[in-house]
Amino acid sequence: MAITSQIRPSLSFGEILVGDWKKAGLVAPSIIKPLLMTIEKTLVLKRLGHLESQDRVALQKTLHQILNP
Repeated sequence: MAITSQIRPSLSFGEILVGDWKKAGLVAPSIIKPLLMTIEKTLVLKRLGHLESQDRVALQKTLHQILNP
């Protein structure tokens, strides 16, 4: 899933507002977008942060809705 700080006034299907964006290590309020992809580990330049438990739960629920309609 992709994380972006470009937040529109209303969220689309599958988008999740990151509640604890500061604790997650993000630089601005952010949303998770329903963009699924895989990349090689060697292409990751650095880790920006990690999601707090309530945001991880929201992400898991959204993934379940997307993958099991």
